[in-house]
Amino acid sequence: MSLSQYYIDKDSKTPLYLQVEEIISDLLQVEPYKSGEKLPNELEISDELNVSRNTVRKAMYGLLNKNLILRKKNRGTFKNIDNQRIKTTLNNWYSFNEDMKSQKKDFKLFECVSSHSIPSDEVCEKLSIKPNKKIIKLLRAKGYLVPEQFVESYFHPDLGLTLEEMQSGDIVKLYQFLEERLDIKIVFSHEEISASVLTEEMQKHLIVDDDSVPVIIRKMVIHDEDGNKIAFSIGYYLSNRFVFNLNISR
Repeated sequence: MSLSQYYIDKDSKTPLYLQVEEIISDLLQVEPYKSGEKLPNELEISDELNVSRNTVRKAMYGLLNKNLILRKKNRGTFKNIDNQRIKTTLNNWYSFNEDMKSQKKDFKLFECVSSHSIPSDEVCEKLSIKPNKKIIKLLRAKGYLVPEQFVESYFHPDLGLTLEEMQSGDIVKLYQFLEERLDIKIVFSHEEISASVLTEEMQKHLIVDDDSVPVIIRKMVIHDEDGNKIAFSIGYYLSNRFVFNLNISR
């Protein structure tokens, strides 16, 4: 279905912008827009429907206010497929990807870069390693339609991982990859959760509509079944997209 199938009645008592709003609402219910395909831009809509761009803009504001569409910086306008924040529970440690899959959220990997890095004082302290020695760093950016979460992971040098295998391995499911590669079982994580304002570095990896949105920071020290420290990860999550639940029993 395309815009050319719709008609604007300029003699109607219904304001033009409301007619446009209703048309775009209809489009959001059909493919490919129903599944998250980018909508035509304001100029294309105004040309197809023979209305002013200001009329289209007013209609778009109405849809934004109703939370029916999302505007992604430098990417365009999309249907708001899920206008509620994604919830994940921290009382049971397992892959974030598996958690999202159980909620029928098809998270995609938008960025995956491994490199050698001189660890910061914090990384050295968390992994109990000496400073000024290069270790492997992995950066992954993931999200539903766009990158909305990224994680920096640092690996203990005693693991013997090489940069080549990190670059060539299937590390979509990172900890499964580590268990299979190292023949270990990861069983425990010590975590800290805090919040931060967006920084320029964060915005390099996340698609953000509102620069004032806080970021949830999740720091994890991962241990194997023998208590050895395997990795230290710092995850950055847009607070308007994620909620972390805790189940605590006495």
